[in-house]
Amino acid sequence: MGLFTGYAGWIEGVRDYIGSDEYSDAQIEIFLFLAQKQLNRDLMSTWMEKSMALTITAPTYGAALDLLTNITDFGKIRLVNVDSSPPLDVSAINEMIALMDEDTSSVVSTDDPKSYCIDAGLLYVYPWPAVDAVVNVRYYEEVIPISLTLASNTFTDYHEDILLYAACLAAAVYQVEDERIPVWKSEYERLKLEINNNSAKIKMGSTPLKRQITGLS
Repeated sequence: MGLFTGYAGWIEGVRDYIGSDEYSDAQIEIFLFLAQKQLNRDLMSTWMEKSMALTITAPTYGAALDLLTNITDFGKIRLVNVDSSPPLDVSAINEMIALMDEDTSSVVSTDDPKSYCIDAGLLYVYPWPAVDAVVNVRYYEEVIPISLTLASNTFTDYHEDILLYAACLAAAVYQVEDERIPVWKSEYERLKLEINNNSAKIKMGSTPLKRQITGLS
């Protein structure tokens, strides 16, 4: 059983935890909304991991893939690979764009893709993946905040403790002298580190992941 049930339950729960009846439902709704936006920025949780397979077609060959159009809940990138290849390296954006501008060939490349970059929501892979190739995008979702029409989400289902502290911290601007604020902040930071570290350990064990940042030549 979770801390609170449904959107109304979270509003009452946050109000009770703060210990003040002076906040309206509208204010608590803002605290919760701001808390979830903060979690989307801070967390890289296993429960937020998703993937999408994008197939290259003849009309899209040689063009960047629009992540925001193709993946409506795209938050942060994790890995990109093509077909069954290993994960691609992250390229320097300026060098990638320069190569894209220079490559005006309409001939399908036979070279294996090596690098990718993301600019303004567009995914560039180079050399271009062939027609019918599948670009696998692994990413962290942008969690939709709970509301009157959405009773639960990834945060309420799996990370309700840090969500509660984040909501309290969003209310802290009205409680500048509250002695609990440093405790809330400390717990928030502890849980953020724990969640992100646990996610990394599940994928890598105790070996740190080193992402290679390269240019293309």
